[in-house]
This record gives sequence, structure tokens and C-alpha cells, in this order.
Amino acid sequence: MTDKQTIDADLVLIAGGVRPNAQLASDAGLEIGPHGGIMVNERMQTSDPDIYAGGDVVESRNLITGDWAYVPLGSTANKHGRVIGTNLTGGDDTFPGILGTAIVKVFGYNVARTGLTEQQARERDYEVTSCVAPGADRPHYYPGAQQIVLKLIADTKTRRVLGSQIIGPGDVAKRIDVLTTAISMGATVDQVANLDLAYAPPYSEALDNVITAANVLRNILDGVAQKVTPGEVKARIEAGEDFLLLDVRSPQEYEAVRIEDPRVRLLPLGKLRGSLATLPKDKPIVTFCKVSLRGYEAQRILSNAGFTNVSFMEGGISTWPYGLKVRQAASADA
Repeated sequence: MTDKQTIDADLVLIAGGVRPNAQLASDAGLEIGPHGGIMVNERMQTSDPDIYAGGDVVESRNLITGDWAYVPLGSTANKHGRVIGTNLTGGDDTFPGILGTAIVKVFGYNVARTGLTEQQARERDYEVTSCVAPGADRPHYYPGAQQIVLKLIADTKTRRVLGSQIIGPGDVAKRIDVLTTAISMGATVDQVANLDLAYAPPYSEALDNVITAANVLRNILDGVAQKVTPGEVKARIEAGEDFLLLDVRSPQEYEAVRIEDPRVRLLPLGKLRGSLATLPKDKPIVTFCKVSLRGYEAQRILSNAGFTNVSFMEGGISTWPYGLKVRQAASADA
């Protein structure tokens, strides 16, 4: 309820945000940045070199773009404090900048981000390639395994990792920290894919989600993986395009949950090679499965068999946000 209207809702989310109170600095004639924060150099000096500032009232450099950014966090403020304290007592320390790394818990989900989003990278004229890679945060047989979805963004020309976002009930904190470190060091997707990360079943799959996502992105950059996003598939459906949406999961998975559309055909991956003659070569084919690992394998099989217009839907049915047909649980009397 506001002074303008009353709206019935199940949930109200208020994202008030934070603004810097730099009035004292402004009154003192110090330079103020584009986001309203105090401008400082690497030594945390303001435009008056005898005055230092830090914490939530200052702006920081983005480590990728060099642009000024305002991301108030206690972790950053503490780093500022160390630099200021060192320099005030005769030392020489600097603060290089930030990647905007953040993490939050939303009910049962963990949400984290670092670096640039795909949209931010495109707005800064990067040629962008991205991927979405769902997967369990540890082997499925290990108690407590939970799914996370990791998005990875890279510069197509240099293959340098530009950013990442991760969401899910599983462990996203250590993955976003690995990627923050990699981005800070200017790592490419190829370097990330070969990181010697700690492995044991209580903590991750043999190939951690970070490495899997990097390999997916490598395959896309190398041209062996032809992907489309769920949004692109949905747009093609709504436009009435004639294409085949090939579900290569098992019949049991299909019966439990599926995309309900006449373009969808179930053809389990194990039967694909023996059924090539039943598939049309004159129309586009989009393959998918639960997370599109099998979807990608199906795309490779079809491409190698001479199908020239085939791609896989990244993220699979796990990241399809447009509604699914779900089998109703049997009643107790059935």
C-alpha cells in the first residue's frame, strides 16, 4: 500500500539500495564521481592529497573496463582501511579496484555474480560469447548434492573471461571466488578449464562446475558446439517457425516433465544413430536434454552425420523458464 495505490500481491520485494553521503566532501570542494561517491586514487587520496577517504562513500575502478563503479561492501571497505592506514603511517600501498563481486541468499537459493554481465559487456563493445552450464555441486550419489546453474561470459577475440553469474541451492560461493580470482588475473577460458582445483566427492564432481562451464565455452568458441538459448527457442516457437525440437532424454524423464509443443519429438540419445533416417534434413533441429550434455552429444552426432542446420539448447530443460508439463503424482488410492 502506497500513497498512490494499493496492489494485491503474494510477495513484495523492496530493493532500496545504498547512496553515498558525500555532502561533507562536496562542501569541502573535493571531486565527486559519476555515481555520487568521492573520487580517490589508488592510494585512496581524494582530489586533496592530504585528505583520504574509503568505504561506502567512495567510488572504485572496475578492474576490467577501468570505469568508475559504486559497489558498497564491507569487504571492500576493510581493504580501503588497510591501504589508508598504511599510507598515513609512512607506507606505500594501493587499491587496484573491484569486479563488483557479490553474493546473496534468496530463500533457499544462493545467487552470486562477478565481473561483467553479458549485457554490460556488449554495451562496452566487447564481442561476447557466453554459455549456461547447469550441474550438481557434487556427485549425484553423494548426500546433499544440489544443482547450480553457472553462466560464463568471455571476450570472443581474446577468450578472456569477463564475468559470471551463478544461481542455485548448491554451493556457489567457492565457484564465484575461483572465477573472481581468474578474472582478476586476466585468465582465458582455456586456462580456467585447466585449473588444478581441489577434488573429492564431498566437495565437487571430478570436473568442477567452473571447469565444465569453461569447457562448454571452449567448445562454442572453437565452433564444435552450436548452441541456441531457451529464449531464442521460445521466440522461434512463438513466431510459428517450422523446426524440430528433439528431446534426447529417456522416456521416463519425458513422462515426468517435458516441454509441451507439437514440435517436440522424443528420441533417446541411445537410439539416435539408428534413427537418423527418420529425421528431416530439410528443417532446423534443436536438441536438448536435462542439462544439454546429451543435447550437445546429439548435436555432434547429427552434425557428423551430415545434418547442416542443427544446434543444442543450452542449459536444457533445467533452465527452461516458460512452463513445463509435469506428471501429476498418483493418488494414494490409485
